[in-house]
Order: sequence, then C-alpha cells, then structure tokens
Amino acid sequence: MKKSLKVMMIGNSFSICVGKNLPNIVQEIDGLELVLGSAYIGGCSLETHWRNLDAILQNPEAPEKEAYQLNIWYSEDPEKNQKYSGNVKQLLEAEDWDIISIQQASHCSSFPETYQPWADQLLDYLHKNAPNAKVVIQQTWAYRRDDGRITDLGEPQWGFHQEGMYERLTASYRALAEHAGCFVIPTGLAVQLTRQNDPLKFKEIPADQKALLSWPDLPPQAGDPAGRSYWAKGEDGELHIGADTIHLNVRGEYLQACVWFRSLFGLSAEKYVTYDSSAVGKNDCAFLRKMADLAVDNFEQVAPLFD
Repeated sequence: MKKSLKVMMIGNSFSICVGKNLPNIVQEIDGLELVLGSAYIGGCSLETHWRNLDAILQNPEAPEKEAYQLNIWYSEDPEKNQKYSGNVKQLLEAEDWDIISIQQASHCSSFPETYQPWADQLLDYLHKNAPNAKVVIQQTWAYRRDDGRITDLGEPQWGFHQEGMYERLTASYRALAEHAGCFVIPTGLAVQLTRQNDPLKFKEIPADQKALLSWPDLPPQAGDPAGRSYWAKGEDGELHIGADTIHLNVRGEYLQACVWFRSLFGLSAEKYVTYDSSAVGKNDCAFLRKMADLAVDNFEQVAPLFD
C-alpha cells in the first residue's frame, strides 16, 4: 500500500465527480495524502479523447476545438486546488502521476465496438509518456431504470434493460482490462450492489401518473444511487418534471469516492473512512461504505494495482 498517491483521471462527468468527496475522505485519515487530477469534457468517449490528444500531437499550435476543464485537488492543502482550461497532455505533464485512469463514455460503454482502436492508442501514449504510472480503468454504471434507452415500461430504445446494460458494459470493461492488463475500479458493480441491497427499490412510474403531480411533488426517487428528478421551466413557460437518469446523485457520489478510496489505498472503507457527506445521512453513509468494500472485494481483477 502506498500512503501518498498522485492520481490523474482522463474522463468525463462520470469521473470528475470523484473529486467531490475523495479528497475530503483522504484528508481526514492520518498518514494518507492524495493529489487528484481530472481532465474533463462532458460525454467524452475514448475515441474523442484520442482524437483530441492526437490533434495536439500533430499540430501543437492548432487552436483546440474544445478545451478540457482541468482540475487538481490536494487533500493536504485544499487552498492549493486548481481549475483551468487545457488538454490531456498538459495535465499529464503537471505532476509525476502514480496512477492514471481511463473510462468509456457511458452511452458507449455497453457497445464493445466503440472501445478500439482508441483505447489502445491512448494506452500506448500513456505508457510511453508516463512510464512510471499505472493505468487503471474505471468501470462506469448502468443508468436508472426510467432512462428511455433501458426503460422497464415499454420497449427500451437499446433493446435491453438496466441489468442488460450492466452486463454488457461489465463485459466490455473486463475485455479491455484483460487485453491491457489493467486493474479495474468497480464503481459500476458498487452501484449495482447498492441497488440490490437497498431496502428501498426504485420503481419507474408511467407518464400518465407523473402528469398528475404538481409542484413541488416529484416521483419517488429512493433506492438508486444514480439519477434525480427535478422541476424546470419549459419553452412554454410552465414548470415540468425533468430527470437526470444517468449521473450519480449525492449518495452515488459518496459511494463512488469510497470505491476509489478502497481501490487506491487498499484500506477498508468501513474501517477507515470517517468522513460523512454533508448531503447523506450518517447511517446511509455507513451502508454505502459497506457496498464500496463489497464491490472491490468481489470484483475479479485480472491485474493488481501495485506489484
């Protein structure tokens, strides 16, 4: 186990949320330090990451079509935290990183044909330009059941439901991990285990029932660490219920941070994490820490994080 780590994430909205809780978790544990970097573009796939990086390599003077948001968090001194625009190459050169994570965009994660050759090209660049860093893969998660692409009500657009999305994305990530010899941070398994073990189960309600609700009432949302519903004003000037069915909510963000802590430092979240999210109840935090440990302990790895 290493007590001081520098970790860089090449990802999207499914990775930048790690920064919301993980530095705080590490800060409260004596003897541990973390520098956490994030290269973020929303919805960015492995293909887009490589194309963006390759464009910079081919012509460093060319203007970027879309700059990354770069963040660096310092657990030992949050006043040093940084946020600026740039590219993956700049963040890679900002620190001597111990670990670099990659992941697929969530909308591509269930489709294995979207991973290659982009993953290999990105991995080859990282191995050559950060030879001392371990490259790991974050397993992302299946959407909430009321996402139209995997809905339980009617025909899902993708032809499979939540369980099918989880099985497909897990197979795709495992294939990449086996091919590349990478350790996997199993956030997706932790989300699925939380869904299975939460005494409250999320249930999608039909559109006609949702239409009967009036502000500020919302459909039931308990039982899932991903997704949230909300009221927003539409083009007609009226309030309508909207839903984010893909991103982690505050429970899921805390769960994810605990999974990363357990994976990176090799320490039980149940035993060592004392930080509770201000947005999540104390007992629920304890439950989520248990789910994080359960996921890491039960995900069959193809490679260790450290030799």
